[in-house]
Amino acid sequence: MKYLIASFLLLMSVGAFAQANTIVADSLMAHVRFLSSDALKGRATDSEGNAAAAAYILQRFENYGLMPAGKEGYRQPFQFYSRFPQKTYSATNLLAMVKGTKAPDSVIVISAHYDHVGERGGEVYNGADDNASGVGALLELARYFQANPTPYSLLFAAWDAEEVGLRGASHFVDEPTVPLEHIILNINMDMIGRNAKEQIYICGAGHYPELRAPLDRIAQKAPIQVRFGHEAPTPTRSDDWTYASDHGEFHKKGIPFLYFGVEDHEDYHQPTDDADRIIPVFYTAVSEVIRQAILHFAKP
Repeated sequence: MKYLIASFLLLMSVGAFAQANTIVADSLMAHVRFLSSDALKGRATDSEGNAAAAAYILQRFENYGLMPAGKEGYRQPFQFYSRFPQKTYSATNLLAMVKGTKAPDSVIVISAHYDHVGERGGEVYNGADDNASGVGALLELARYFQANPTPYSLLFAAWDAEEVGLRGASHFVDEPTVPLEHIILNINMDMIGRNAKEQIYICGAGHYPELRAPLDRIAQKAPIQVRFGHEAPTPTRSDDWTYASDHGEFHKKGIPFLYFGVEDHEDYHQPTDDADRIIPVFYTAVSEVIRQAILHFAKP
């Protein structure tokens, strides 16, 4: 009963925090359920399930009317060799653009990886939080901003091969489809769908302190706890998230980043990371925090 009351109160708070016709909770969860279904078998890079996830994302980009921003339409294919398991992978980043209304040459890259670890020991690792949750938010944000463009351009990037060493983001910054000097910020989402304490962390403002003040203002009004940290110089090396996901590849190039993610939970990289463990109200609130952050940073 206490949990139900808490969920109801959070739901009411999220409704007050968000504006009408913004992030749609049912759409978020529909994306997560499909991407983390057993049929996709964990979305491992260079697998049939991964290709099915890519097709789903591409269909949404097309349906929403976003501009292609890849090398081949929405696609940016690439190959790489991994010493473990001694294999050459074929992978594909998925890239779509909403052109800015006033300063289109200034670009914010909004990103999430769509691959996961696949099958292990006969079990499917569905990766609902890691990172179907990030991709679900990416798609909802793409839908919203296509209908409500910002002064700066927004490039929506679904990375492949994050789980094999951040390969998708690495390939993009080495062979960008827009000039790197035009990219003013990367907003990366990786595991944003659940946290028992209702806490979402933002990493990046420690490296780029000019980003902090507007995030503080958004955090003060959010119905969840928005916390900062997990970045040098405060944490130990093992607790530093600076290079924990794809945003690290942008940081290496000197491009500011903001990484939204929860602390690891008991289902991280386990076959139990399923859609029914996502907390829809929390997930929606996090997505709304990210939407408001984009609105602030995507203008002069």
